[in-house]
Amino acid sequence: MELVKELYRMTIASQLGLISNPFENYTAENEPDIGAYAVRPPYLKAISERAKKLSSFILFGDRGSGKSATRLTVFKEIWALSKEDKPFIVNLTDFSEIQTAFKKDKLTEKNIIHLVAFCTIEQMLAWLASLPNDERDQKLDSLNKTELTLIFALVKGFYLSKPEIDREISNTETLQLLNSAWTTKSAIWTSQRWDAISKILASALNVLTQKSVEDNSVDISGPAEALLKSLVGDSPAAPRATLMKLVDFSRIFGFSGVCILVDKLDETPATSNSAESTAKLIYPLLAHIQLLEIQGFSWILFIWSIVQQHFNEKHSIRLDKIAHANISWEPDNLKDMLNKRIRFFSSGRIDFIDLFDDSIRSDETINLIISISVGSPRELIKLMDIIVREHDARDSQGLINNDSLEIGLNKYCTETIESWYSKSLLQQVYRVGKNSFVNKDVQSTFKISDQGARVKIKTWEDSGLVKQSGTVPSDAGGKPVYRYIVSDPRVIRIINNKLDAAVGAAIEDHVSEIE
Repeated sequence: MELVKELYRMTIASQLGLISNPFENYTAENEPDIGAYAVRPPYLKAISERAKKLSSFILFGDRGSGKSATRLTVFKEIWALSKEDKPFIVNLTDFSEIQTAFKKDKLTEKNIIHLVAFCTIEQMLAWLASLPNDERDQKLDSLNKTELTLIFALVKGFYLSKPEIDREISNTETLQLLNSAWTTKSAIWTSQRWDAISKILASALNVLTQKSVEDNSVDISGPAEALLKSLVGDSPAAPRATLMKLVDFSRIFGFSGVCILVDKLDETPATSNSAESTAKLIYPLLAHIQLLEIQGFSWILFIWSIVQQHFNEKHSIRLDKIAHANISWEPDNLKDMLNKRIRFFSSGRIDFIDLFDDSIRSDETINLIISISVGSPRELIKLMDIIVREHDARDSQGLINNDSLEIGLNKYCTETIESWYSKSLLQQVYRVGKNSFVNKDVQSTFKISDQGARVKIKTWEDSGLVKQSGTVPSDAGGKPVYRYIVSDPRVIRIINNKLDAAVGAAIEDHVSEIE
């Protein structure tokens, strides 16, 4: 016990009398008191208002900038509204259903709309399952013939058409996600008995897919089948008609319309680390601007910022017709976030700067930390956790000193960078050994042609590792050549400090690398 006390005494959290390590949790879901020190993401209020008003919007942002946190916050805020005419808000983050068509270059807006229809119907069924029994029965019993005809067609055409095993997996994931947002739930839901909830969902589904109403005297199967045929057919108007029917579907249950929150487009197996592939995945939707202009149906898309340049090039869309913005955290916002966090964990006694030794207690230190964390709140917390842990691991008494800072920064860069970029691409850029280079440097490093170097650089650009930065005079004379720079400060640090063996290595030293 004395040993444990001694170890705790040596941590910086103990020395400063903090409640605990302020940086040990990287996600909001794991921080029960986050409301006391959180800094609201830029554009959160604007996006929340657009969701309420069913107005479409694209929010571009770098990885780790808070896009997903913004989406989840908006999702919860909308569901917390008490008024009856709130929109039916749906998360769309799983694109596995359309991956086959995408990989075969056969993805169309119809595939995307069918996926959206499935997710909307599934979440509506889950919402019905969450209601107390009497309230759910009342809603289902009050449905008239026209409403049941529409529901029957939608459920049969876009929900039951999916294999049962796939629906079961999707149901469980959906129910668990929605549990964090819905506050009014039945007793079974509150106890999180997912199997029992699924049975309630199945029971509601059975009611909604009966082929007759009014004591089995009125057959709705004929009209429903006719409607379904028009929605799943090959007519160019079918996708638009489907979205309009989903609006009607939501209004049957008292919602003002449907708002789809689209996120994680760049995190599928087919789009990971490729801005161009990400643009290609969502292009069929954005290229049909009329699908974003349906009254009562809106889209809010959270998209990796580097994808935006592809919307102006190969996969051109009319961004001038779609409201959009770029999420970015100013240094002052991030400093405020750090200060609020430290004040909470110190009961208001100290600020963030007070964690550091006098020799490095400066704005320059804070700016360096913010820069290395690529301006991301999540990465900033992760970086500080590593710095604090490294300081404690070194049995350093006193505040964070320059040695702990440098070791922590280096370790953060080397430990986290491969979760952002593929190892093979990183190794290639390391091998060039420079933070600024031209095509000829790449030719020389890899012993390849001018065209081969262009292809390689294009791949690095597409991943976000490098970017073009003006031109420089050519060594051979003639017109200037493009200059490229490493765009990630963590990669720059790895190259400058030679933190990886591949930095500046000759090609024969890494013959196993896949180019």
